[in-house]
Amino acid sequence: MAEGNRAKTAAAPLVAILSADNEFHEELPALFPAFPQAKDVFFAERPVREGSAAMNAALQAGYFIVGVRAAGLAAGPMTGFDFEGVRKEFLDDDHTPLMVVNIGRPGPDAWYPRSPRLAYEDVITTV
Repeated sequence: MAEGNRAKTAAAPLVAILSADNEFHEELPALFPAFPQAKDVFFAERPVREGSAAMNAALQAGYFIVGVRAAGLAAGPMTGFDFEGVRKEFLDDDHTPLMVVNIGRPGPDAWYPRSPRLAYEDVITTV
């Protein structure tokens, strides 16, 4: 973990490593029986699979965090860590780490005040 994340990760009751499964396509015939050929049609090449796996895993990570918080726990997602070191220690070459999430009950003064947000007109374009 990055220096600023070490103490809180060491103190967390539970730490989750969320990763992308770069071989997810092997499960498509069972998970997407309407189009069992999707495995070979869309995901035959590893770079294509890695991009799709990362995007979909990031979406699932968001759902994971929302679920942890809905259960009344604190979820502290972090990307400040040695990705290759985490892969070597906890994963295999078929998984790419996305984030580490500390999970537990929030301590006193655990929350920062809400950060400023960009104005609607600065981030939305209507066509």
